[in-house]
Amino acid sequence: MSLLKEFLSQVGEGYLLIDKEGRVVFGNDFLLKRRLLRENFEGKPYYECVNNLTVVSCLAEAFSEKKDKVCNFDHEEREYTLYAFTGSELTVVRFSDITELRRYERSRREFVANVSHELKTPIAVLKSLLETLYEEEDREEKKVFLEKALKRVEDMRRLVEDLLILTKLESGEERIKREDVDLRLLVEEVFDLLEPQAKERNISLINSVDRELKVKGDWDKLFLLLKNLVDNAIKYNREGGKVEVKAKRENQYVQLQVQDTGIGIPKEHIPFIFERFYRVDPSRSRNLGGTGLGLSIVKHIALSHGGKIEVQSKEGVGSIFSVFLPLE
Repeated sequence: MSLLKEFLSQVGEGYLLIDKEGRVVFGNDFLLKRRLLRENFEGKPYYECVNNLTVVSCLAEAFSEKKDKVCNFDHEEREYTLYAFTGSELTVVRFSDITELRRYERSRREFVANVSHELKTPIAVLKSLLETLYEEEDREEKKVFLEKALKRVEDMRRLVEDLLILTKLESGEERIKREDVDLRLLVEEVFDLLEPQAKERNISLINSVDRELKVKGDWDKLFLLLKNLVDNAIKYNREGGKVEVKAKRENQYVQLQVQDTGIGIPKEHIPFIFERFYRVDPSRSRNLGGTGLGLSIVKHIALSHGGKIEVQSKEGVGSIFSVFLPLE
């Protein structure tokens, strides 16, 4: 134990050791200097020694539930992440200062949001000019070039829109409405929008959602979530394949599934597919269109509803994306 304490005293993060009775065994200088921990802490209950109520509450949950816990908190104008690792004899609590990381993330989001806003107007003007030129042009060879230009401008417009949506979701600025959402009707509307795209490749769209199934959520956001998932399922499907949407109750959640018969995702790529601009096959993605932000938007919409998303996939067989949404 003495070697462990000596090591933890030298690291650049905070460490707190608590025994199974809830008494503090050790706290390093990091915690003392930042006044997260009071002096003369040894042998005292953690709730008497820790100077932050959020930390006390988080540790209380870790002890009562007997499982690891993660939480974020502010203390004296700094931001921290706490990781509590519970063991049979000892609970190890690590404190990481994430202030600079959060500042960087905020600066990045603000930059992306500002640039996206600035780009919206010139893109709209450019699109309008190209549409006017296309309508007035009689020569087919020039119309072909104008069509290509319009397609690229539309790609830019979609990228800017997706960036704005994602930035708002990441920052928490996007308000989530809570209303009854009829999941079968939601699927029907998404299918109506994407049916022409599916027919081009002879892909069947199957709605297997029960008519009585509802969740509390934001219709527009959930529509965007499902549209992105079904759109991907069509794009990366095989000719004559199918896309099926299912839903079922699972404890306090509704599990919404989008299953396809497509090319699948190599397992080494699965941990990264929800990151912005991540592409499994960049050349194929460019040919099929898309901004590379769809799955990242899906993840953040699920999180903003208090849910989560999981994926199962097998190359050459297809993928199943499962979104878990709280019933209440």
